[in-house]
Amino acid sequence: MSGGYGDDNIVARVTCAARSVLSGSARYERDSVPFNDTNYPFAVLAALLRAASLNLNRLEVIDFGGSLGSTYYQCRAFLNSVSAIDWRIVEQPKFVDVGRREFSNEELTFVRDLNELPPISSGAIVLACSVLQYMEVPSATLADLGALPARHLVIDRTPISEDPDDRLCVQHVPKSIYEASYPCWILSHSRLLSEVSKTWRVISDYACVGNHAHTDDGLEFEYRGLILEKYT
Repeated sequence: MSGGYGDDNIVARVTCAARSVLSGSARYERDSVPFNDTNYPFAVLAALLRAASLNLNRLEVIDFGGSLGSTYYQCRAFLNSVSAIDWRIVEQPKFVDVGRREFSNEELTFVRDLNELPPISSGAIVLACSVLQYMEVPSATLADLGALPARHLVIDRTPISEDPDDRLCVQHVPKSIYEASYPCWILSHSRLLSEVSKTWRVISDYACVGNHAHTDDGLEFEYRGLILEKYT
């Protein structure tokens, strides 16, 4: 009933937008759209700086589904006070190939799956920004992320409803961005909190950019995020 994130036209559009960031003609990109505003993701930044402060001012990031560095480039200007940054993006093979060829640097690296990651310290932070809703089984992804030794997890820009059940939909991208559709979960707030509480305590449960929306058949939802810390 839909396409998917692996479509070549999506990779091409995201690559083009990411190149504009690297060249300095845009501040950051999100979903293949370049931006020049200063709309920083302050909740994510707060979590990153908190993780660094608890890790001898060193920032170790596992950016799951991080595209070609969307969050890295958007946040990087705020992280100059951090003494060291190791930012690893876990992505689909096509994105990793482009990332390694054009966007890697001494701080930013790309791997194809969690098994490719080098050893992770307990001070690391995992980012899952606008990604859980596109996984086939979000709870399984959460379990995989929870099995990492990282102490911190941020779930950001995730569509969440107050319905007791998760809802699987088809998301159609506006043609002004690119021609695509993909499966998308709208997660149940109560089910998500129940799932994460097995491994994490909630530091913050916050509203994100995008806010309120609804499906064609009337299910209301909003984009929310969670800042989480592993039980010790």
